[in-house]
Amino acid sequence: MAKVLRHGGKLRDESPLSANAAIKCWEDRKMVLKRALGTLFVLTLASGILFAQSSRLKVAHTTHHGVNTAMQQDGSTLKVIFSNIGPNKSNAYDDTTGYYVLGPNNSVGLSEQWIGVPFTPRTDSHVSLLLLAVGWISGTRLVNVGLYSDSGGTVGSALATGQSAAIPVFGTCCQVVSVDIPSTSVSGGTQYWIVATSDDTNAPDFTGVFQSSNLANIAGEVGGTGWFSFTTNTPAAAAKGTIP
Repeated sequence: MAKVLRHGGKLRDESPLSANAAIKCWEDRKMVLKRALGTLFVLTLASGILFAQSSRLKVAHTTHHGVNTAMQQDGSTLKVIFSNIGPNKSNAYDDTTGYYVLGPNNSVGLSEQWIGVPFTPRTDSHVSLLLLAVGWISGTRLVNVGLYSDSGGTVGSALATGQSAAIPVFGTCCQVVSVDIPSTSVSGGTQYWIVATSDDTNAPDFTGVFQSSNLANIAGEVGGTGWFSFTTNTPAAAAKGTIP
């Protein structure tokens, strides 16, 4: 039987069982704290996987509404040069989240914001059609779409551009913005960008969202509680054309 000095100078018996229980309680608390901190880290990652690089970019969230409408057919024999749309035409993208695409007079009171998604063709090709999962919130229904070069790992110069006024409502799936562009050669192994911007002359009040790909998720596991996946908010888009 151990003797423990307590407040007031009196000795009190302390059994080994009580000491072991106290140690176990402390270990349990440390494990709970470890798991809580780990979960906080993963949730922070989930809220903005590229936060350090894009801390000023704003993300939109909503709930899905309506019945899914399968993504429209483009009615051509063009080949897919790049796509992260899917896994199928009735589940083409995540219509509940994405990065805002905003004109200067947008309805959410944020700064103007444009978004691009990179891709690298496997072989030399010619791009003539761009597909983007852009959703409309408010303002003039008009968005600029373009194929851009790369400049040191970010968006470079416009190679070919177009516009569309056929923009589905944010929170519905699975129609996409489809824009024909002049056939533009791209080189295999070279990075390019599909970009959505506002038309500040004809649609300065445009408020929309470049919705997220279902095929760009990552997964996390914290403290042995089980794996879960979440979106990186990478925009869903595709480039089609001819090869070569």
